[in-house]
Amino acid sequence: MTGAPAVAILLAAAAALAAVRIARRGAPHRGARIALSCAAAALLYVLLFPPATRETFAAGELVVLTPGVTDAQLGALGAAAAVVALPGAAERGRYERAPDLGTALRRHADLRRLRIVGGGLPARDRDAARGLVAQFDAAPAPRGVTELDAPAWVRAGRAWTLAGRVEAVAGGRVELADPSGAVVAGAALGDDGRFTLSAQAKGPGTAAFALRVLDPDGARIEETRVPLAVREGEPLRLQVLAGAPDPDLKYLRRWAVDAGARLASRIGLSEGVALSEGAVALDAGSLRDSDVVVVDERAWAALDASARAALHAAVRDGLGLLLRVTGPVPAPVAEDWAALGFRLRAADVPTGVALPPASGEAAAALTRRPIEVAAADAAALLRAADGAPLALWRAEGRGRIGLWWLADSWRLALGGDGARHASLWSEALGALARPRGTQAPQLPQAAWVDQRAVLCGLSDGAAVEPPQGGRVALRVETDPAGRACAAYWPQDAGWHALVVAGARWPFYVRADGEAPSLAAAADRRATRALVGAAAGALATRPRPLPRWPLFLGFVLVAGALWLLERRRPA
Repeated sequence: MTGAPAVAILLAAAAALAAVRIARRGAPHRGARIALSCAAAALLYVLLFPPATRETFAAGELVVLTPGVTDAQLGALGAAAAVVALPGAAERGRYERAPDLGTALRRHADLRRLRIVGGGLPARDRDAARGLVAQFDAAPAPRGVTELDAPAWVRAGRAWTLAGRVEAVAGGRVELADPSGAVVAGAALGDDGRFTLSAQAKGPGTAAFALRVLDPDGARIEETRVPLAVREGEPLRLQVLAGAPDPDLKYLRRWAVDAGARLASRIGLSEGVALSEGAVALDAGSLRDSDVVVVDERAWAALDASARAALHAAVRDGLGLLLRVTGPVPAPVAEDWAALGFRLRAADVPTGVALPPASGEAAAALTRRPIEVAAADAAALLRAADGAPLALWRAEGRGRIGLWWLADSWRLALGGDGARHASLWSEALGALARPRGTQAPQLPQAAWVDQRAVLCGLSDGAAVEPPQGGRVALRVETDPAGRACAAYWPQDAGWHALVVAGARWPFYVRADGEAPSLAAAADRRATRALVGAAAGALATRPRPLPRWPLFLGFVLVAGALWLLERRRPA
């Protein structure tokens, strides 16, 4: 007889023999000594053969440790779980190492269910994990910038918006500095850490802005590079007709000039007297060469029937038309605009409005015209902070028609928020303008050295020019969504250029280790997107109880028995 039964018989016999000897000697505390002897024997047995509990687990599951795994997560792993550590994860533990997830899956071919623990899978392992991830135990999010949404490129003179999220910096703020180091925008972080900043794109070329994260005391926590490519596109061709000058018109024209738009305007001063800039003409040829026409109610009343018909025909052919409400709308004008899809009527409504605040900043207090607008098929072009529309647009043929009744956007520029004013008009006129130009390729928003970057919207012959010179040809294939895409593994940090169809499209590649919190958050999001219904059934397995409490109990009982044995009668 061997194993646990034999040890149990031997320990029971030893305890019985000790009890007999203690009883025959007539020593004091005989009952306590006999009880301690039996307890010591029992504790020694369970110390040698600890009892086990039943643990429920997913059959066929492989636990994958990824960079960023914490000690608490390691301590929560099951003792009998199949665990593999990827490079950079759990360097101090005695875990099976694998250079990548594909190698780990080949070693454990019978395990087809993955539980990812830590910061998430790097890009090289995500394809191997597709369809196998059943659970993702994410490590705490890193402190710093974890989300960044910026355009890959923007037209010169246009306003651009940077949005994102900062983790674990309560009460902090962010600042955006241009390449010269001057701060061009700033905002307090919201309760959820989100922020939105706006800036103006100047001359064409590539630039690297800096996003600085500051704590409540103003100390810098992190600085992240924000690359921006500015392209020199065709300027906006804009015609403005107004019945009288007003501040909003003044600052609209100033923005158009600063943005490089080809502006032609005619502003009425008195009967038969107008201030003209450029050639304003509403014939078919001039309207065909225009992108947007802006008209207020007084200028519309002065148009003849042929000019109105030409405008309507040009809109159906793709022209953008913006109708500005600057005062009471005459009944004939209201009828014409109703035929264009907007039914207006004067209303006794509050005129004070506030634009949505930018990431914790105070809302901009402006005014609106006291009208109500009904347009069944229109969408909002601009909304107030409470969600009420301040401008609408609707489709008409191949073009778009907008109606604007915000009264004093000029207060933004006069109050020092020129970027917000520029963004307001840039987005509005950009939404209405005649579509022109070629389809831009889809560039990677965030790329790192030695990690795969995906470029889409390509054609045969596409290539990438690295910053060190030369050209890397791309293998273009069609993805399941029908897009022509290619993969590219950059070797150098800095500005690369996609060359496709004779055009160059710059995009930035970050160095290895640059923006670590942003990279870690990207791995978390990508891994979480892989979680699905992976194969594998639930099963149970024995899990031994820890030995250290049993050993401690045995030492205490044996020590007490030794003390009683050492005591001599008086």
